[in-house]
Amino acid sequence: MAYIENSSGSTLSSAQAITTSVASTNIFDVTGFGSGNTPNIIGAQGLSTALGIDIGTGQTVAHPGVLFTVTTAGTGSGTISFAIEAAPDNGSYNPGTYTLLTQSQAFVGTALTKGLQVYLPVPPVPSNYSGLPRFYEAYYTVTNTATVSVTAEFMLNPPSVTSVQQYGNNFTSAY
Repeated sequence: MAYIENSSGSTLSSAQAITTSVASTNIFDVTGFGSGNTPNIIGAQGLSTALGIDIGTGQTVAHPGVLFTVTTAGTGSGTISFAIEAAPDNGSYNPGTYTLLTQSQAFVGTALTKGLQVYLPVPPVPSNYSGLPRFYEAYYTVTNTATVSVTAEFMLNPPSVTSVQQYGNNFTSAY
């Protein structure tokens, strides 16, 4: 599995064809060193540590999340849902067991039109989570028969408005 740098706009899936339940083709490593590599971070007693960070807590300025964009319209009467999962370092600088952090509704395949965007904010790490996550991935759950192609980008402060609401004019004012 490939890793991606720790920066806004990092790609987890690039027009990834989804036909069965599957993880994204890339993972996000909060250290930026990549799966299987020792992070150059000095911790207790001068040892390199497998740093984990709760990026879901957010700050007043930076709100992390994953933006899923449908690149090829979906097909089929089955459903597809999008999710964000996190895993701690397993002690060998690789992802341990992934835990589901958040998941979208299940979309019928034919309802996933080209250009549709689904944004999932990264929530704070649950209190029952062991340690802090080092790795994040997107996960796609498919039930029955459905297909779609999706690009998923890990980003900070994504655009919040994709279309502008237009209102009619010529309303009578109360003043």
